[in-house]
Amino acid sequence: MYNLTKRKRVIMSIDVFLASELSTRRRDFIDAGRAGEAVMRDADGTLLILTPFRDFQTTKEIIKTTFELMRTEASFERQDVRPSDIPFSWLTEFDHEDRSEFFSEMRDALSTAESTHDFSGVKKCLDAWKLTSHALSDATRRVILTGDGEGEYFEIGRPEPLPSESV
Repeated sequence: MYNLTKRKRVIMSIDVFLASELSTRRRDFIDAGRAGEAVMRDADGTLLILTPFRDFQTTKEIIKTTFELMRTEASFERQDVRPSDIPFSWLTEFDHEDRSEFFSEMRDALSTAESTHDFSGVKKCLDAWKLTSHALSDATRRVILTGDGEGEYFEIGRPEPLPSESV
């Protein structure tokens, strides 16, 4: 057992395998990695991690998206930012209230992704907002989608089956 410390405060206690032990404890090291995380200390003191690739990829995606979200949110608070400098520049189609809702939904999705190691909810959230942004980028669609709903409506009947053609 090894305590990873920072300024005399224990951050976490974990089993650390030594590189010299791999010949006799290789299976234990691999099993610990499959279970979530295995740490090995190399001869020079470097700590290396073995973790399932899927978890590693998900963690990378969460970190990348979190920083893009933070940069985007900060960009909208500044007046001198060009849309090309904003990671989620398609959010310019939305008003302040809608952007706030987006940021809230994304924070929730990222939090869920981190705890479940599943990025699919974040992807679904992003895809839905991008699709809406694309629809709002067209002036005609924007009027229809953001209008008050008042206008002319026509009653239509149930579709009738097409008559079959004789050969």
